[in-house]
Amino acid sequence: GLLGNGETGEYIITAGRLGYANCAKFTRRSIFVQSEADATAAAGGTTAVGGGVDSSGKVKCVPLEDGGQISLASISCGKNHFVAVEAATTSGTDVPRVFTWGSGDYGCLGHGIQADEYYPRLVGALRGPMFASNHPVDAVAGSNCSLVRTKNGHVYYVGKHRQVGEATMRFTLIDALANNSHNVVAIGAGSATVFCSTKAGVTVSWGMGSHGELGYGTGENKSSAKPKFVNVLDSCLVSAVACGMGHTLFLISNEDAEDAKALKKVPKVEKDDIAQFVEQIKGKKSDAGADEPAKKKQKSKKK
Repeated sequence: GLLGNGETGEYIITAGRLGYANCAKFTRRSIFVQSEADATAAAGGTTAVGGGVDSSGKVKCVPLEDGGQISLASISCGKNHFVAVEAATTSGTDVPRVFTWGSGDYGCLGHGIQADEYYPRLVGALRGPMFASNHPVDAVAGSNCSLVRTKNGHVYYVGKHRQVGEATMRFTLIDALANNSHNVVAIGAGSATVFCSTKAGVTVSWGMGSHGELGYGTGENKSSAKPKFVNVLDSCLVSAVACGMGHTLFLISNEDAEDAKALKKVPKVEKDDIAQFVEQIKGKKSDAGADEPAKKKQKSKKK
């Protein structure tokens, strides 16, 4: 359901072999849906016990009437899912909505269940009076998690980005930041990492960082179960975070003397550092190649 067109695209090539129809060009999506229960609640009605679910146990959804007029302000893709935030209207009367679709593994779509969605579906948990003056503004998707940032710098998380622990099945406020008055301005998520950077120049990260991508530095733990300060970025104003496989990139402000002072503490990557890194990679590959014949020889002896 990654294409958001309401189907998986599966077709039979030969007996026992499936193919998938890919989209060869950009196609505008005009069908956005919400659960039948959310639609009933929005209309002021009540949903009966067991209502809103079909015979197979899948949540019933209905198209949004304004689907053809929806514009997006933010969109991000994870390993097999998408999360998008609607653009605010010029009048400011309508609260921007959040939509997710694709694979629902670990509850990363935020609908409270592990189920795939073939159309962009409204996340009902991010609606209501509490979001009227603190509406969603952007979102990022990790491999199996999603984060949504609001106007006041609060961050909501769903899914899972660590190998241990339980998945978070519904969008949940990261209270470690919100309760300490942190106004988050940039968020990022990777295969096993999450980053949040604040307006005050504080950056925190948590997750599994086996390659040092969490930024804690030499001699520190490479992983953290809870948000932990990235000390090397202290006082740096981060405007954007991009989390890749085994690495993280930041856009840092350098507009005045305070910014320049903060940046001086951040180590620079020089050409010699890159050359040394390349040589290390080459050395590891050659060592691995040298071990291969020995392994084959040992196997032949056993025969």
